Amino acid sequence: MEMDTNTSYALLVRTSPFPGREDEFAEWYDGIHLAEVLALPGFVSARRYAAPAGPDGRRRFLAIYTIATGDIEATLARFEQARPYMSTTPALDPASVELEFVTAVTGVVLPAATPPPTMED
Repeated sequence: MEMDTNTSYALLVRTSPFPGREDEFAEWYDGIHLAEVLALPGFVSARRYAAPAGPDGRRRFLAIYTIATGDIEATLARFEQARPYMSTTPALDPASVELEFVTAVTGVVLPAATPPPTMED
């Protein structure tokens, strides 16, 4: 299915390192893995987020990759083909990896320059 290149997509990747290996995990993810994914055609940016530690003391991380492509199926197929050849780290808990692909339903929404009128105005 061909899509307009202005259509925005995102790949959400949730991961966790093994306990006590957070620094090693971050060094690999930020220093190596983000660049591997961004080298694929259609992947235009990435940002990582961290959640507070859960009851088990482990932190979950979320990487959001922005994708711009006219052929999302081909872009995702290239990603799936490349995944087995990408580096990994023994710090990553493979059981924690969750991928989710989403399509934007709005453009970027920014705050208005002036607040909207209220009932009192």
